[in-house]
Amino acid sequence: MYRIAVAALILAATGCATTGSGSREGNATVAGVIKLPQSGLSQADSACEQIKVIVAHPGTPTDALGHAMVKPSRGGRCSFTISGVPSNTDLQVSAAVDGSLKCESGAAPTISPEPSTIKMGNYSTGTRDFTVSCG
Repeated sequence: MYRIAVAALILAATGCATTGSGSREGNATVAGVIKLPQSGLSQADSACEQIKVIVAHPGTPTDALGHAMVKPSRGGRCSFTISGVPSNTDLQVSAAVDGSLKCESGAAPTISPEPSTIKMGNYSTGTRDFTVSCG
């Protein structure tokens, strides 16, 4: 009985130590809104599913940190939250559209502003807003 309990404890400790996506995690959060165009977006119903917001170290801008969520919001907008990002370090916040999201003209939508740097404090929430436009 004792051996089983020890084995279970070791297995649980090992499992807890290795869970996660391997990204560097922290205690800060980045949140905001993505404003969609009033017209001209061909897949406006599912646009929020085709937009991602990335928080990363400036040296590795495609290595996303934290746990991201983008969801539809009111008034032709999407809201996003990225939790578990590192604090007390410079981070780059950027947004990108999936290649399948198109404007009615067939062109790819643009997102503004360009990626920007933010420094988060412990247990803080930083905000960034983006705008998607067609034409």
